[in-house]
Amino acid sequence: MYLSQLRLDCINRHTMRTLSDVYRLHQFIMSGFYEYEHPGRVLFRVEPEPKDRFIIVLVQSFKEPHWVKTASLLAWQTKKISFQIQKRSNFHFRLRANPVVTRNGKRLGLIRDDALVDWLRKKEEQIGVWFCSVLAVDEGYTNGIKNNGRYPKHIKIKTARFEGCMEIIEPERFHNALVNGIGPAKAFGCGLLSLART
Repeated sequence: MYLSQLRLDCINRHTMRTLSDVYRLHQFIMSGFYEYEHPGRVLFRVEPEPKDRFIIVLVQSFKEPHWVKTASLLAWQTKKISFQIQKRSNFHFRLRANPVVTRNGKRLGLIRDDALVDWLRKKEEQIGVWFCSVLAVDEGYTNGIKNNGRYPKHIKIKTARFEGCMEIIEPERFHNALVNGIGPAKAFGCGLLSLART
C-alpha cells in the first residue's frame, strides 16, 4: 500500500475549480494512476485544515502514483505503508464518509449529529472495532458534474467527518475496512480511515 500527501495551492484558480467539483477532483486524483490498467482501490480525503497556502489531500492506493507537477499541484510525497493491527490496539482516527440510509430505494443523507454517530456505530461489528468516542461534523453536500454523452449527470454527495478513538476487536475485518474504505462514495473522497496511536 502507498500513502501520498498532495499539496495544492489554495489561491490557484484551477485548484478552486477542482475542489468545487467532486467529479473533477476524482479525475485529478486518478490522473496519478494513468499508467495502470487496473490501479485497484484508490481512497482519498481533502483535509479540512489548510496549512499556510496549501490544501492537503491524502491518497491511499495499492499502486504507486505519479502525478504531473502543475501550478495547482505544488508538491507531493509518497511512502510505502503496511498495517500491523493487533487485537485490543487503540487508535485515534479520522474518517470522511457518506452517511446515508436507503428508504424506498433511495439513498438519503443523514443530518442530525446523533444520527451520524449512530450510522458509524452500526458499522462496528462489520469493521471489527469498538468506537470508544466519536465526534461527528456535518459537512453538508459536495457536488459535481459528470459529462456522460449528451446529458451531463449531476452528482450530489452528503459528507460528514468523524474523529475519535477506537479499539480493534477483529483485526482481519478491520484490515479489510482499512484497505477498502468505509461506506459508499469511495470514488469521491469518502471512506479513507486515518489512524494515529493513542
